[in-house]
Amino acid sequence: MRAKQFLLKAIAALALVAGLGGGAAAQNRPVKIAYSAVSAGIGSLWLTHEEGLFRKHGLDSSLIYFRSGTTVAQALIAGEIQFGHLAPGPMMTAWAQGADFAWIGTTVHKMVFALITEPAIRNAEGLKGKKIGITRIGSAADLAARAALEHLGLNAKDATLIGMGGIPEILAGLRAGAVQAGILSPPTSTLALDLGYRSLVFIPDLGKEFTFSGIAVKRDYINANPNAARAFMAALTEGAKIYTENRALALKVLKRYTRLDNDAILEGGYKEYATALTSPPYPSLKGLEAVRESLADSVPALKNADLRKFIDDRFVKPR
Repeated sequence: MRAKQFLLKAIAALALVAGLGGGAAAQNRPVKIAYSAVSAGIGSLWLTHEEGLFRKHGLDSSLIYFRSGTTVAQALIAGEIQFGHLAPGPMMTAWAQGADFAWIGTTVHKMVFALITEPAIRNAEGLKGKKIGITRIGSAADLAARAALEHLGLNAKDATLIGMGGIPEILAGLRAGAVQAGILSPPTSTLALDLGYRSLVFIPDLGKEFTFSGIAVKRDYINANPNAARAFMAALTEGAKIYTENRALALKVLKRYTRLDNDAILEGGYKEYATALTSPPYPSLKGLEAVRESLADSVPALKNADLRKFIDDRFVKPR
């Protein structure tokens, strides 16, 4: 009898240990994800995190905000983060100079920026000699400023581009008189218009496919953890679909992360970005080639680089 009781207790103990082991194995993989802008263009990432879609696909996600793509690149190199959501310029530049980066998804395929100016600036002539706020040299905002100047028949020598850190800081600089124009994205650009500033050039109207933002990783990470990369892109694909289809939920998420309470401004930003989202977020060679074209003069190593080696498209399927 005692032998039987001992055997039953032993079986129960083994079952408990097995259960604990199974639970540990089932724990989600921790991943740190950085983003480099506070704008409606990051909304699909925020929604994916907030709605638990990363968790659904086996990832324990943490979001971290950096004010520049360059800082995101540095954090990726240091192994402090696993995924970066940012403009491709800093990543492409570092890759051309030897960094082991890969571009695994494009989230926004248009430059959803506007060149916002003081009310008195009505044309190209009025912009000459003025200071234009951008985030940083080489950033998407920098490229947008140069595209806007070219559209107006000007070039970067006709104005002074001032790096100000982030999009909110550019608007603050406009309001303080530190710059007379700035490259802004929704919802900050919508807020600027509400304050009386002028939209001199709406960059999407230029009609050029341009990889505005997407997902960058270290290649050795995805080679060692392909299932994590696949899970990440599956979750983001699901989140992007919800973001474009569930306006109320998207606006709720935008309000939380942008800390704006003006529903009309949030709505305007959402509308501008919802039409520019890439769903599913398949990486576009054509869009990245447009970025390369904008950077080639300042980054000679990019001129003859084969961008197909920068892209790794195995983690998301094209439509």
